[in-house]
Amino acid sequence: MNKGSVKTNAILHFDESGFTGNNLLHKRQKIFCYASLECPHDEAKKITEHIIAKYHIQNGEIKGGKLLKGVRGKRAVDEIIQYFKGRFKVSVSDKKYALAGKFFEYIFEPAISSVNSTFYNINFHRFISNMLHLELFVRGAMAEEIFEDFENLMRTGDFEGLKVLFSASKDKGISPVLEQICDFAIHNKESVIEELDGYAGEGAGKWVLDLTNTALFSLLAEWGQEYDQLTAYCDQSKPLNEDQEIFKAMINREDKKFTHIAGIDSPLTFNLKEPLNLVDSKVVHGVQLADAVAAAFAYACDQDNQDEYAVKWRGMIEEHLIFGSVFQDYDHLDLSKIEVQRNAILLQELTERSKKGMSLTEGIVEYIQFITIALRETPLELQK
Repeated sequence: MNKGSVKTNAILHFDESGFTGNNLLHKRQKIFCYASLECPHDEAKKITEHIIAKYHIQNGEIKGGKLLKGVRGKRAVDEIIQYFKGRFKVSVSDKKYALAGKFFEYIFEPAISSVNSTFYNINFHRFISNMLHLELFVRGAMAEEIFEDFENLMRTGDFEGLKVLFSASKDKGISPVLEQICDFAIHNKESVIEELDGYAGEGAGKWVLDLTNTALFSLLAEWGQEYDQLTAYCDQSKPLNEDQEIFKAMINREDKKFTHIAGIDSPLTFNLKEPLNLVDSKVVHGVQLADAVAAAFAYACDQDNQDEYAVKWRGMIEEHLIFGSVFQDYDHLDLSKIEVQRNAILLQELTERSKKGMSLTEGIVEYIQFITIALRETPLELQK
């Protein structure tokens, strides 16, 4: 589609694959995909009935997860994908990395919120998130316990019974960077408590780690760049049932606003014709088709899957994946880069300030400018 020519109204269908709610450490469901499909109802009904009849799909409903268990089902899903090529968008996330991103948002950001844009613009959040993700795979147990503690905290809002997240005792095998991250958490616990007070574990807060709302919002914002107005049909979802306030604020919203972070402009608004339609996929055929697309790209983004369909669909990801999809990128940990050296020094500075009870934000912009200039003149010497 040509983004230069905005069209009138889009009928959009949404569904997900890999939903595990607040449990982002789920062992078997590693990838979350939320898919969106532009298609009028009559066309969706026609294609759905064609696929069901051609591939002898039982129960009269397309379920992507079930279809991917067999070769015939994969052919059915592939036919859907090829038919709608260019008419769907997906948001895909590695759930462990998404959890690492949430860690930064709820453990680090409350203490630096007054100047948070400064940290986002130098990709400090990505440095922390990627470091946590790497620790989870390299060191295992200690990082896993920290992540489990964080997940339990966000699910319940209860600080009691946490094993290691805010504990002064450390595992002997802990890395220096992970120790700094833990020390930061310990000494900024009050900021975290204030941030979560009356939110986590209550109402919409029960789903604070879930990726559904964020993915749906990002997808709608992307479609809003192509269409004047959007009508959204979503499969029934507990997180969406709990909280739709941000989507209601977009009804008949005609202004175009963007956020600018780390050199990238991202849309913040879109125009919904009506409130989200939370529907039964058996009744609204387009949602069944979106389910198939979501299942396919969750399957393709799991590197354990290497069959011809996984490889084929991976080749289509760049065309259909939206900005805001969440995957690790270890380039943000490459210490040969000055910006990564700066973020490592900045973490050490924030941790030391936290231990001493000093302000984390006072003079921090000037400090960042200072170390940036210093590193450009004399980069850190790395051991070979």
